[in-house]
Amino acid sequence: MKKVLIIIILIVVLMLLTQITLLAHQQHQAPASFLNLYKNDGTIAAGLKQYVIKRIYATANIQYLDSATDLEFQAGAAYLLPYKILFFRLYGGTGLQMSRNEGFQYPYVMLGTDFLFFFSEVIHPLSPHMEPKFRAGFSFHF
Repeated sequence: MKKVLIIIILIVVLMLLTQITLLAHQQHQAPASFLNLYKNDGTIAAGLKQYVIKRIYATANIQYLDSATDLEFQAGAAYLLPYKILFFRLYGGTGLQMSRNEGFQYPYVMLGTDFLFFFSEVIHPLSPHMEPKFRAGFSFHF
C-alpha cells in the first residue's frame, strides 16, 4: 500500500511540475518531446513523440501483451496542429506496427489529442479485418 501511495504522489508531483513549466511559457509553442504512459493488457506501456521539424514529430510506442506473450512496437510520424482549442492540442499521423512474434503487422492512421497532462489516441489499422484501438493515459511534456 505504501509503494502505491508513493508512486501516486510522485506522478502527481511530476504532473504539477509539467503544468508549472507550461504556465511559465505563455507562448503557444510546441513542446520538444511528449512522453506518454498508459496501461495496456494489464501492463504499463510507453510512447514518445520527439520534435523533428515544424510541428512534425517522430513517434514510437512499445507495449508488452501479457496474454499473447508478445512485444509490439509502433513507429511513425505525427503532425501537431498549430492551434489549441481551449486546452486541447490535436494531432494526426501514420505509422507501422511491428511485433516480436509476427514481424511487420500493418500500417495505421492515428488521431489524438493532448490536454493538460493527459492524452488520448485512436489507432485505426489499415487492414480489412481489424478494429480501431483506443489508448489514453498520462502525457508529460519536456
